[in-house]
Amino acid sequence: MSLLKTTGWVFSLALMAGCDGAPQALANLTNKEPHGVMIPALPIIQSAVMGLVPMVEGQRNDVMMHHVCAMARGESTAKQVAEVLKKQGVDLSKTPQQGDPLSLLVDQDMSHRATACAAYIATSPMVLPKTSEFMVQTVTEHSQGKQSRTLTVDPQKLNNFMRVQLAIAKSDADVFALIASQLAQTPGLTLDQYSQQAKSLFTTIAPGYLQRVKELYASDKNTLYALRDYSQNGFKFISSSGHLFEYDYNGLNLTYNRIPWYGSGQLLGKTYWLYVAYFDPALVTALQVIPGKTSPISP
Repeated sequence: MSLLKTTGWVFSLALMAGCDGAPQALANLTNKEPHGVMIPALPIIQSAVMGLVPMVEGQRNDVMMHHVCAMARGESTAKQVAEVLKKQGVDLSKTPQQGDPLSLLVDQDMSHRATACAAYIATSPMVLPKTSEFMVQTVTEHSQGKQSRTLTVDPQKLNNFMRVQLAIAKSDADVFALIASQLAQTPGLTLDQYSQQAKSLFTTIAPGYLQRVKELYASDKNTLYALRDYSQNGFKFISSSGHLFEYDYNGLNLTYNRIPWYGSGQLLGKTYWLYVAYFDPALVTALQVIPGKTSPISP
């Protein structure tokens, strides 16, 4: 059964969201299993999705992912990508289908590219934008044949970039909330188990996620944007739709009409709690003492 349907899926998500705060059923479990704690789902999901992003020598590779996403969205074929890269000195015919940074470009399994592309896009607002995203280099001629080069903002590129970033951040909030509601149905797992489940759910939902971004981008064509800050410390802008987008050392934060929409542990205005088996049971047992005594309780 699909986790996401293009039509009406947001309404279904709202029904699953419930009321804010930790569910009473999970709160009761903490009395039975003292090694468990309530943790917001967002950081677990965010970290899991980041773990799905392909890395080349430990870094995000924008050039490779451009081709991966083009193939995942059906905008380019494997043959077209191979021809483009061959002109750049890269021969994909010698690339194995697994085990190489470029394997995604020759892998016959389309789902791998969809997952990689979706994870790459979903986490793109969580890194500081490069100047090339919305700035251009201008050359000024001076006397005696001298030139000076400066970077200036291209209004059209900036407007489109902010539109894309907002569509992605909104899609993250929607899909991560859906994943969080699914994870909450299985209380008592470890952090690693929740992370693996989050990766599995995101992999399943990846094609729907890419479609969601496309839909939200298209629906915002009449929205106005205004850049508020861009420096080595962060990126911040507002939109006429009531959104405030901000990325800084605290990570990504998106608000909608002053309601926390993504960030600070919240999604769509609420915190999705997970009951996590966080502590080693042996450690908890060692700390449990009878009132007035200093010795541990016998198992």
